[in-house]
Amino acid sequence: MKRLTRLVGLGAVAALAACATPSDVTDVQTILGSKASSGSAFTQALFQEYQAYTQSQVLKEVEWVDASSTARKGLMAGNGEAVLPDEIGQRAVPASALPELTAARARLMGYFQGGATQRVPAAAAKAQVAFDCWLEQAAEGYAASPCRTTFLTHEPILKKAVGTTEVAADTRRSFTINFDLGSAKLSPQALQTLKEAAAAQAQMHAPLVSVAGYTDTLGAADANLRLSRQRADAVTAELVKLGVNPAIISENALGETKLAVATGDNKAEAKNRRVEITLAGPTWAHGRYGGYAYGDHGHGWGGYYGHNGFAVFFLPGSSRLGSADIARLKQVVAAQKTLKPKTVTVVGFTDQTGSAATNARLSNERAQAVAAEIAKLGGSTTSVEARPGEVWGGAYDGRARRVEILFGY
Repeated sequence: MKRLTRLVGLGAVAALAACATPSDVTDVQTILGSKASSGSAFTQALFQEYQAYTQSQVLKEVEWVDASSTARKGLMAGNGEAVLPDEIGQRAVPASALPELTAARARLMGYFQGGATQRVPAAAAKAQVAFDCWLEQAAEGYAASPCRTTFLTHEPILKKAVGTTEVAADTRRSFTINFDLGSAKLSPQALQTLKEAAAAQAQMHAPLVSVAGYTDTLGAADANLRLSRQRADAVTAELVKLGVNPAIISENALGETKLAVATGDNKAEAKNRRVEITLAGPTWAHGRYGGYAYGDHGHGWGGYYGHNGFAVFFLPGSSRLGSADIARLKQVVAAQKTLKPKTVTVVGFTDQTGSAATNARLSNERAQAVAAEIAKLGGSTTSVEARPGEVWGGAYDGRARRVEILFGY
Protein backbone atom coordinates (compact mmCIF):
# COMPACT_ATOMS: atom_id res chain seq x y z
CA MET A 1 0.00 0.00 0.00
CA LYS A 2 1.35 3.47 -0.88
CA ARG A 3 2.52 5.31 2.23
CA LEU A 4 1.58 9.02 2.50
CA THR A 5 3.80 11.01 4.83
CA ARG A 6 1.88 14.27 5.02
CA LEU A 7 -0.03 14.86 8.25
CA VAL A 8 -3.76 15.20 7.81
CA GLY A 9 -6.61 16.42 9.96
CA LEU A 10 -9.64 14.50 11.12
CA GLY A 11 -11.74 16.20 8.44
CA ALA A 12 -9.64 14.59 5.73
CA VAL A 13 -10.01 11.03 7.01
CA ALA A 14 -13.02 10.20 4.86
CA ALA A 15 -11.30 11.40 1.69
CA LEU A 16 -8.17 9.38 2.38
CA ALA A 17 -10.26 6.28 3.09
CA ALA A 18 -10.89 5.89 -0.63
CA CYS A 19 -7.93 3.52 -0.80
CA ALA A 20 -9.42 1.24 1.87
CA THR A 21 -12.26 -1.29 1.76
CA PRO A 22 -15.61 -0.43 3.35
CA SER A 23 -14.96 -2.84 6.21
CA ASP A 24 -11.60 -1.19 6.87
CA VAL A 25 -13.24 2.20 7.14
CA THR A 26 -16.03 0.88 9.37
CA ASP A 27 -13.63 -0.72 11.84
CA VAL A 28 -11.49 2.41 12.06
CA GLN A 29 -14.45 4.75 12.46
CA THR A 30 -16.00 2.48 15.09
CA ILE A 31 -12.97 2.33 17.37
CA LEU A 32 -12.25 6.05 17.04
CA GLY A 33 -15.78 6.84 18.17
CA SER A 34 -16.30 4.28 20.94
CA LYS A 35 -15.27 3.34 24.46
CA ALA A 36 -14.46 0.02 26.12
CA SER A 37 -17.75 -1.58 27.17
CA SER A 38 -16.52 -4.41 29.41
CA GLY A 39 -13.57 -6.48 30.49
CA SER A 40 -10.68 -6.30 32.92
CA ALA A 41 -8.44 -3.34 33.66
CA PHE A 42 -5.95 -4.83 31.21
CA THR A 43 -8.37 -5.26 28.30
CA GLN A 44 -9.73 -1.76 28.85
CA ALA A 45 -6.20 -0.34 28.85
CA LEU A 46 -5.44 -2.43 25.76
CA PHE A 47 -8.48 -0.94 24.03
CA GLN A 48 -7.22 2.58 24.75
CA GLU A 49 -3.72 1.80 23.48
CA TYR A 50 -5.03 0.20 20.26
CA GLN A 51 -7.42 3.11 19.81
CA ALA A 52 -4.56 5.62 20.05
CA TYR A 53 -2.40 3.52 17.73
CA THR A 54 -5.21 3.29 15.18
CA GLN A 55 -5.59 7.06 15.19
CA SER A 56 -1.84 7.46 14.70
CA GLN A 57 -1.85 5.04 11.77
CA VAL A 58 -4.66 6.93 10.09
CA LEU A 59 -3.72 10.54 10.75
CA LYS A 60 0.08 10.38 10.71
CA GLU A 61 0.89 7.39 8.51
CA VAL A 62 -2.31 7.05 6.45
CA GLU A 63 -2.07 3.26 6.57
CA TRP A 64 -5.67 2.12 6.38
CA VAL A 65 -5.07 -1.60 6.08
CA ASP A 66 -2.82 -1.68 9.15
CA ALA A 67 -5.15 0.71 10.96
CA SER A 68 -8.15 -1.52 10.37
CA SER A 69 -6.28 -4.54 11.71
CA THR A 70 -5.30 -2.56 14.80
CA ALA A 71 -8.88 -1.32 15.17
CA ARG A 72 -10.28 -4.85 15.11
CA LYS A 73 -7.91 -5.93 17.89
CA GLY A 74 -8.87 -2.88 19.90
CA LEU A 75 -12.58 -3.53 19.49
CA MET A 76 -12.12 -7.11 20.67
CA ALA A 77 -10.25 -5.88 23.74
CA GLY A 78 -12.95 -3.29 24.35
CA ASN A 79 -15.48 -6.12 24.53
CA GLY A 80 -13.38 -7.89 27.15
CA GLU A 81 -11.93 -10.49 24.76
CA ALA A 82 -8.37 -11.80 25.01
CA VAL A 83 -6.09 -10.34 22.35
CA LEU A 84 -2.54 -11.65 22.01
CA PRO A 85 0.49 -9.76 20.69
CA ASP A 86 0.99 -10.22 16.95
CA GLU A 87 2.78 -13.36 15.84
CA ILE A 88 6.19 -12.86 14.24
CA GLY A 89 5.07 -14.70 11.11
CA GLN A 90 2.33 -12.16 10.44
CA ARG A 91 4.90 -9.75 9.00
CA ALA A 92 7.69 -10.11 6.47
CA VAL A 93 10.45 -9.12 8.87
CA PRO A 94 14.12 -8.92 7.76
CA ALA A 95 16.18 -11.87 8.96
CA SER A 96 18.46 -9.57 10.95
CA ALA A 97 15.52 -8.39 13.10
CA LEU A 98 14.01 -11.82 13.75
CA PRO A 99 16.13 -12.93 16.75
CA GLU A 100 15.45 -9.82 18.81
CA LEU A 101 11.74 -9.69 17.98
CA THR A 102 11.27 -13.40 18.62
CA ALA A 103 12.99 -13.14 22.01
CA ALA A 104 11.01 -9.99 22.89
CA ARG A 105 7.68 -11.64 22.18
CA ALA A 106 8.66 -14.71 24.20
CA ARG A 107 9.59 -12.50 27.14
CA LEU A 108 6.35 -10.55 26.83
CA MET A 109 4.26 -13.72 26.90
CA GLY A 110 6.26 -14.87 29.91
CA TYR A 111 5.44 -11.66 31.78
CA PHE A 112 1.75 -12.07 30.93
CA GLN A 113 1.77 -15.67 32.15
CA GLY A 114 3.46 -14.43 35.33
CA GLY A 115 0.54 -12.11 36.08
CA ALA A 116 1.77 -8.77 34.68
CA THR A 117 -1.64 -8.03 33.16
CA GLN A 118 -3.13 -8.13 36.67
CA ARG A 119 -0.26 -6.38 38.51
CA VAL A 120 0.45 -3.58 36.04
CA PRO A 121 -2.36 -3.59 33.44
CA ALA A 122 -1.56 -0.18 31.93
CA ALA A 123 2.13 -0.96 31.43
CA ALA A 124 1.29 -4.43 30.07
CA ALA A 125 -1.09 -2.91 27.52
CA LYS A 126 1.48 -0.29 26.53
CA ALA A 127 4.14 -2.98 26.04
CA GLN A 128 1.85 -5.19 23.92
CA VAL A 129 0.86 -2.42 21.52
CA ALA A 130 4.46 -1.16 21.39
CA PHE A 131 5.54 -4.68 20.39
CA ASP A 132 2.93 -4.85 17.62
CA CYS A 133 4.09 -1.44 16.39
CA TRP A 134 7.75 -2.49 16.60
CA LEU A 135 6.99 -5.58 14.50
CA GLU A 136 5.20 -3.43 11.92
CA GLN A 137 8.04 -0.92 11.77
CA ALA A 138 10.63 -3.68 11.39
CA ALA A 139 8.70 -5.07 8.42
CA GLU A 140 8.66 -1.57 6.93
CA GLY A 141 12.43 -1.27 7.23
CA TYR A 142 12.81 1.14 10.14
CA ALA A 143 16.46 1.06 11.22
CA ALA A 144 15.66 2.49 14.66
CA SER A 145 12.09 1.82 15.73
CA PRO A 146 10.61 4.27 18.26
CA CYS A 147 8.20 1.52 19.29
CA ARG A 148 11.15 -0.75 20.14
CA THR A 149 12.33 1.95 22.54
CA THR A 150 8.86 2.19 24.08
CA PHE A 151 8.71 -1.59 24.53
CA LEU A 152 12.13 -1.80 26.17
CA THR A 153 11.36 1.18 28.39
CA HIS A 154 8.19 -0.46 29.75
CA GLU A 155 9.50 -4.02 29.90
CA PRO A 156 11.18 -3.74 33.34
CA ILE A 157 7.84 -2.68 34.84
CA LEU A 158 6.34 -6.02 33.85
CA LYS A 159 8.72 -8.07 35.95
CA LYS A 160 7.36 -9.60 39.10
CA ALA A 161 8.59 -7.77 42.18
CA VAL A 162 10.37 -9.69 44.91
CA GLY A 163 8.34 -9.96 48.12
CA THR A 164 9.11 -7.38 50.76
CA THR A 165 10.07 -10.13 53.19
CA GLU A 166 12.98 -10.99 50.90
CA VAL A 167 14.13 -7.50 49.95
CA ALA A 168 12.76 -3.98 50.21
CA ALA A 169 10.45 -2.95 47.36
CA ASP A 170 12.47 0.24 46.94
CA THR A 171 16.04 0.89 47.99
CA ARG A 172 18.06 4.08 48.14
CA ARG A 173 21.45 4.90 49.61
CA SER A 174 23.81 7.72 48.73
CA PHE A 175 27.57 8.23 48.98
CA THR A 176 29.70 11.28 48.22
CA ILE A 177 33.31 11.32 47.03
CA ASN A 178 35.25 14.60 47.31
CA PHE A 179 38.26 15.70 45.25
CA ASP A 180 41.20 18.06 45.53
CA LEU A 181 41.19 21.27 43.52
CA GLY A 182 41.46 20.54 39.79
CA SER A 183 41.95 16.81 40.42
CA ALA A 184 40.16 13.60 39.47
CA LYS A 185 42.44 11.42 41.61
CA LEU A 186 40.76 9.23 44.22
CA SER A 187 42.05 9.80 47.74
CA PRO A 188 42.46 7.01 50.31
CA GLN A 189 39.24 8.21 51.95
CA ALA A 190 37.47 8.12 48.57
CA LEU A 191 38.66 4.55 47.97
CA GLN A 192 37.30 3.51 51.36
CA THR A 193 33.94 5.15 50.62
CA LEU A 194 33.78 3.36 47.27
CA LYS A 195 34.41 0.03 49.00
CA GLU A 196 31.44 0.80 51.25
CA ALA A 197 29.28 1.75 48.25
CA ALA A 198 30.18 -1.45 46.39
CA ALA A 199 29.47 -3.54 49.48
CA ALA A 200 26.12 -1.82 49.94
CA GLN A 201 25.19 -2.47 46.31
CA ALA A 202 26.02 -6.14 46.69
CA GLN A 203 24.11 -6.43 49.95
CA MET A 204 21.02 -4.57 48.76
CA HIS A 205 21.09 -5.96 45.19
CA ALA A 206 20.41 -2.37 44.10
CA PRO A 207 19.53 -2.52 40.40
CA LEU A 208 20.67 1.00 39.47
CA VAL A 209 23.87 2.79 40.44
CA SER A 210 23.90 6.48 39.53
CA VAL A 211 27.29 8.20 39.33
CA ALA A 212 27.18 12.01 38.90
CA GLY A 213 30.30 14.15 38.69
CA TYR A 214 30.47 17.82 39.73
CA THR A 215 32.96 20.68 40.17
CA ASP A 216 33.04 24.01 41.92
CA THR A 217 32.74 27.24 39.91
CA LEU A 218 36.45 28.01 39.75
CA GLY A 219 37.59 28.06 36.12
CA ALA A 220 35.83 27.89 32.75
CA ALA A 221 32.52 26.04 32.50
CA ASP A 222 33.64 23.80 29.63
CA ALA A 223 36.82 22.81 31.48
CA ASN A 224 34.76 22.05 34.57
CA LEU A 225 32.42 19.86 32.52
CA ARG A 226 35.41 17.83 31.32
CA LEU A 227 36.77 17.59 34.85
CA SER A 228 33.42 16.38 36.18
CA ARG A 229 33.44 13.65 33.51
CA GLN A 230 36.95 12.59 34.53
CA ARG A 231 35.86 12.38 38.16
CA ALA A 232 32.78 10.33 37.27
CA ASP A 233 34.89 8.05 35.06
CA ALA A 234 37.36 7.48 37.91
CA VAL A 235 34.58 6.53 40.30
CA THR A 236 32.88 4.24 37.79
CA ALA A 237 36.15 2.45 37.02
CA GLU A 238 36.82 1.85 40.73
CA LEU A 239 33.28 0.57 41.35
CA VAL A 240 33.66 -1.91 38.50
CA LYS A 241 37.04 -2.94 39.90
CA LEU A 242 35.24 -3.60 43.19
CA GLY A 243 32.72 -5.90 41.51
CA VAL A 244 29.83 -3.64 40.47
CA ASN A 245 28.48 -4.63 37.07
CA PRO A 246 29.16 -1.73 34.62
CA ALA A 247 25.84 -2.44 32.96
CA ILE A 248 23.88 -1.15 35.96
CA ILE A 249 25.92 2.05 36.29
CA SER A 250 24.35 5.20 34.89
CA GLU A 251 27.01 7.91 34.65
CA ASN A 252 26.59 11.64 34.13
CA ALA A 253 28.83 14.73 34.20
CA LEU A 254 27.21 17.95 35.36
CA GLY A 255 30.14 20.32 35.77
CA GLU A 256 29.44 23.31 37.98
CA THR A 257 25.66 22.86 37.98
CA LYS A 258 23.66 21.78 41.04
CA LEU A 259 26.14 23.07 43.59
CA ALA A 260 26.12 21.42 47.01
CA VAL A 261 27.06 24.80 48.49
CA ALA A 262 25.77 27.88 46.68
CA THR A 263 28.62 30.19 45.62
CA GLY A 264 29.22 32.88 43.07
CA ASP A 265 31.18 32.33 39.87
CA ASN A 266 34.90 31.51 40.00
CA LYS A 267 34.78 30.40 43.63
CA ALA A 268 36.64 27.41 45.07
CA GLU A 269 34.50 25.25 47.35
CA ALA A 270 35.62 21.79 48.48
CA LYS A 271 32.09 20.44 49.00
CA ASN A 272 31.22 21.18 45.36
CA ARG A 273 34.18 19.15 44.02
CA ARG A 274 32.45 15.82 44.27
CA VAL A 275 30.91 12.71 42.76
CA GLU A 276 27.56 11.56 44.11
CA ILE A 277 26.75 7.84 44.03
CA THR A 278 23.14 6.78 44.47
CA LEU A 279 21.95 3.19 44.82
CA ALA A 280 18.27 3.23 43.95
CA GLY A 281 15.34 1.66 42.17
CA PRO A 282 12.76 -1.11 42.48
CA THR A 283 14.15 -4.60 42.95
CA TRP A 284 12.90 -7.28 40.59
CA ALA A 285 12.88 -11.06 40.54
CA HIS A 286 14.92 -13.28 38.25
CA GLY A 287 13.90 -12.75 34.64
CA ARG A 288 15.08 -13.02 31.04
CA TYR A 289 15.50 -9.41 29.95
CA GLY A 290 19.19 -8.97 29.21
CA GLY A 291 19.90 -12.32 30.87
CA TYR A 292 18.81 -11.28 34.37
CA ALA A 293 16.21 -8.91 35.67
CA TYR A 294 18.06 -6.23 37.52
CA GLY A 295 18.45 -6.81 41.22
CA ASP A 296 18.94 -10.55 40.80
CA HIS A 297 21.54 -11.21 43.52
CA GLY A 298 24.09 -8.85 42.03
CA HIS A 299 24.17 -10.30 38.52
CA GLY A 300 22.76 -7.14 37.00
CA TRP A 301 22.20 -6.69 33.29
CA GLY A 302 24.01 -8.80 30.76
CA GLY A 303 24.69 -12.41 29.99
CA TYR A 304 22.33 -14.72 28.18
CA TYR A 305 19.29 -13.55 26.19
CA GLY A 306 17.43 -16.87 26.08
CA HIS A 307 18.73 -18.79 23.03
CA ASN A 308 19.07 -15.78 20.74
CA GLY A 309 22.09 -13.90 21.99
CA PHE A 310 24.45 -12.51 24.57
CA ALA A 311 25.80 -9.11 25.60
CA VAL A 312 28.94 -7.73 27.20
CA PHE A 313 29.24 -4.24 28.69
CA PHE A 314 31.99 -1.64 28.77
CA LEU A 315 33.31 1.19 30.89
CA PRO A 316 32.81 4.75 29.57
CA GLY A 317 35.22 5.45 26.71
CA SER A 318 36.65 1.92 26.76
CA SER A 319 36.64 -0.99 24.34
CA ARG A 320 38.74 -3.27 26.55
CA LEU A 321 37.40 -6.71 27.42
CA GLY A 322 37.78 -7.78 31.04
CA SER A 323 38.13 -11.30 32.38
CA ALA A 324 34.38 -11.55 33.07
CA ASP A 325 33.65 -10.52 29.48
CA ILE A 326 36.00 -13.15 28.09
CA ALA A 327 34.34 -15.75 30.31
CA ARG A 328 30.99 -14.71 28.87
CA LEU A 329 32.32 -14.96 25.32
CA LYS A 330 33.40 -18.51 26.11
CA GLN A 331 29.71 -19.14 26.80
CA VAL A 332 28.90 -17.61 23.43
CA VAL A 333 31.27 -19.96 21.63
CA ALA A 334 29.96 -22.97 23.55
CA ALA A 335 26.38 -22.00 22.75
CA GLN A 336 27.26 -21.51 19.09
CA LYS A 337 28.68 -25.01 18.89
CA THR A 338 25.62 -26.45 20.64
CA LEU A 339 22.83 -24.47 18.99
CA LYS A 340 24.46 -24.15 15.55
CA PRO A 341 22.88 -20.81 14.51
CA LYS A 342 23.00 -19.91 10.82
CA THR A 343 24.24 -16.41 11.60
CA VAL A 344 26.15 -14.78 14.46
CA THR A 345 25.87 -11.00 14.35
CA VAL A 346 28.04 -8.79 16.55
CA VAL A 347 26.71 -5.25 17.14
CA GLY A 348 28.59 -2.51 18.99
CA PHE A 349 26.82 0.32 20.83
CA THR A 350 27.73 3.41 22.84
CA ASP A 351 25.96 5.77 25.17
CA GLN A 352 25.36 9.38 24.07
CA THR A 353 27.99 11.13 26.16
CA GLY A 354 30.68 11.53 23.50
CA SER A 355 30.93 13.21 20.12
CA ALA A 356 29.49 11.51 17.05
CA ALA A 357 33.01 10.73 15.79
CA THR A 358 34.12 9.27 19.12
CA ASN A 359 31.00 7.14 19.45
CA ALA A 360 31.33 5.86 15.88
CA ARG A 361 34.92 4.81 16.64
CA LEU A 362 34.06 3.26 20.01
CA SER A 363 31.08 1.26 18.81
CA ASN A 364 33.17 -0.19 15.99
CA GLU A 365 36.17 -0.90 18.25
CA ARG A 366 33.96 -2.70 20.77
CA ALA A 367 32.31 -4.84 18.11
CA GLN A 368 35.66 -5.68 16.49
CA ALA A 369 37.20 -6.56 19.87
CA VAL A 370 34.35 -8.96 20.63
CA ALA A 371 34.45 -10.54 17.16
CA ALA A 372 38.22 -11.01 17.45
CA GLU A 373 37.89 -12.64 20.88
CA ILE A 374 35.15 -14.98 19.63
CA ALA A 375 37.46 -16.06 16.79
CA LYS A 376 40.33 -16.50 19.24
CA LEU A 377 38.13 -18.77 21.37
CA GLY A 378 37.23 -20.98 18.40
CA GLY A 379 33.92 -19.45 17.38
CA SER A 380 32.91 -17.47 14.30
CA THR A 381 30.85 -14.45 13.31
CA THR A 382 28.99 -13.71 10.10
CA SER A 383 28.74 -9.91 10.41
CA VAL A 384 30.01 -7.07 12.60
CA GLU A 385 27.98 -3.85 12.94
CA ALA A 386 28.28 -0.54 14.80
CA ARG A 387 25.33 1.50 16.06
CA PRO A 388 26.80 4.45 17.95
CA GLY A 389 24.51 6.34 20.30
CA GLU A 390 21.56 3.93 20.00
CA VAL A 391 20.64 3.67 23.66
CA TRP A 392 18.97 0.92 25.60
CA GLY A 393 17.82 2.68 28.74
CA GLY A 394 19.00 6.21 29.54
CA ALA A 395 21.38 8.27 27.42
CA TYR A 396 24.19 7.76 29.96
CA ASP A 397 23.14 4.29 31.07
CA GLY A 398 25.71 1.50 31.31
CA ARG A 399 23.36 -0.73 29.33
CA ALA A 400 24.02 1.47 26.29
CA ARG A 401 27.77 0.77 26.42
CA ARG A 402 27.55 -2.78 25.12
CA VAL A 403 28.12 -5.29 22.36
CA GLU A 404 25.28 -7.66 21.51
CA ILE A 405 25.98 -11.07 19.98
CA LEU A 406 22.80 -12.24 18.26
CA PHE A 407 22.13 -15.73 16.92
CA GLY A 408 19.96 -16.15 13.81
CA TYR A 409 18.28 -19.42 12.84
